[in-house]
Amino acid sequence: MEPSVPQQSLPPSYDEAIFMEGAIGDSQSVPSAPPQPMPYYTTAPPTDYGPYMWNEGSTIGTAAFFADFVPTDVTKFSLTNNETFKDQVTKANVWLSEQRDILLVACETVEFKVRSGGYVDLQRTTYKESRSERTYIAYGLRLWVRSSGKQEGKPGPQLCYYNIIPSISYSSESEDQLSAMNRFNATCQQKPFPGRVVSIETLKSKLHGGSGIDADRTVSRERGEEKTRYIMIMRIYFEKGATELPPRGTVGFKDFIPQHGQTHTEAVGQVSFWLQQGSLRGYQVTNIQTVPVKEKSGEATSNLSIRSTYTEHSNSNTYYIKILRIYYVKYEGFAPPPDAYLTSKAFYPTYSEVYETASSMRSRIGAWIATTGVKLISIETVPTRVGHSEERRLGYEAMRTHNHSDRCETWEYIVWVYIDGEYAEPPANVIRPPPRHVKEVDDCAIL
Repeated sequence: MEPSVPQQSLPPSYDEAIFMEGAIGDSQSVPSAPPQPMPYYTTAPPTDYGPYMWNEGSTIGTAAFFADFVPTDVTKFSLTNNETFKDQVTKANVWLSEQRDILLVACETVEFKVRSGGYVDLQRTTYKESRSERTYIAYGLRLWVRSSGKQEGKPGPQLCYYNIIPSISYSSESEDQLSAMNRFNATCQQKPFPGRVVSIETLKSKLHGGSGIDADRTVSRERGEEKTRYIMIMRIYFEKGATELPPRGTVGFKDFIPQHGQTHTEAVGQVSFWLQQGSLRGYQVTNIQTVPVKEKSGEATSNLSIRSTYTEHSNSNTYYIKILRIYYVKYEGFAPPPDAYLTSKAFYPTYSEVYETASSMRSRIGAWIATTGVKLISIETVPTRVGHSEERRLGYEAMRTHNHSDRCETWEYIVWVYIDGEYAEPPANVIRPPPRHVKEVDDCAIL
């Protein structure tokens, strides 16, 4: 059963005092009995590894779905007066507190276009950015959850988060992302995590001159013909109370840079091979993220991937390579899980005169996960350009893209599911295959 997420009139958080630079939040009911696993999954169910794994054998065969929390009544005239990201986590925690026997799979920040009237249409799976007119983007919180497969009446988990912000210098080289994460790990030697690490993500935030960095701002104004400077921050989501005592640990990331012409699926295979060599033995993969990195002539991509700032130009195209960033954690005092065998599955919005709604897409994803019985590592939502040169050839599998300086752009939401183990697609009479992916559209046709 999928959630009906209220967008307004949510009660205030009862737990606001204990978030880390962040917030608290939201709700849905779960099936009355756990579905039985289907035979398409080929890896044995996991065992319990303390704070490392939210997965248990009882979750196999249960659906996963998402719930979105976005700012409401967006004002376009004073962007700083809108709800903060902390407010979205507060809503999410209220919703979670109303759930029973539900588990967190992943947390992520997702970009949504603000429509006329100051609202976000959560049913849209595509949006357009104009070149000459202003486009307002809202940054919302998306939770991926699933049933625990148990009937214990246990309230849902609670979230908090922490923003890792690189130190910026306007006169010399700024702190890079790796150094910023190492600085965070150093502080964790003196104090434990507030809970289990659910997800880590890297996201862009606009730099506003000397006014500082507001990582919790949820509304941004974009315009294709304007030069824009961004900073890359990292956000860590924690599940509070996942262990009897707050765990101590270390987090990190590893970047995989695709070769020219390599697809997303092929890049995942590269990551999986690396994991199978025991390169992360002793650590657990928390999640995988597709991160666009600006390409720069004369500088190694390995250096570019950890740079903390970049500029998107108004008078020329800006070119990006999509790296796969794998995040991991090691907890003190807990035996680590076995190495993961990473595979992936992509879901795109289907098109038949109009694009599929988010509710329909969510139902398809949940049904596939429940039917195949896969063991989830993480899930991510990737806004992807439609109809550009590389995307026209490879579609959502393209790992290179560019920002057009002279025309509007159409985006679609691609959902990548990352799995531990191999899987087989269900027969067509069990789950009907989706229509062919539409790789090219009129750039200005979708509003």
